[in-house]
Amino acid sequence: MPKSKQPSARAVFVSPSDCTERIGAYFDACLTDNREVPDVEGLAVFLSTTREALIALKQDPIYGDEVGKAFNRIAAVKKQLAFGGKIPATVFTFDMRNNHGYTDKADAPKEPITVNFEGRTAEWAQ
Repeated sequence: MPKSKQPSARAVFVSPSDCTERIGAYFDACLTDNREVPDVEGLAVFLSTTREALIALKQDPIYGDEVGKAFNRIAAVKKQLAFGGKIPATVFTFDMRNNHGYTDKADAPKEPITVNFEGRTAEWAQ
């Protein structure tokens, strides 16, 4: 099945002020109602678009800054919920990796250690 084209930024917002107002309205609705935790999918539904289109909008030269701030605000809310034990750490980690681009930091490669045994080591090894 071929991938569908993402809607353009103009299909989601009519102007930069519309972007700011609609994103603000989403957070107002979530935080006032207190039944819904702000998240990327919820914001996408509120804006009548898709999660993928919203992620792509972060790169838009006109709307990217506001959309990026919304993603940061969502991440901040979820981080506080995770710290308070309101959402499991695994759910938080999954969300940060899949919706916010976080990755685990790879351990630095360790230098090999050469160990020289002296004395009766060969005798013990048998």
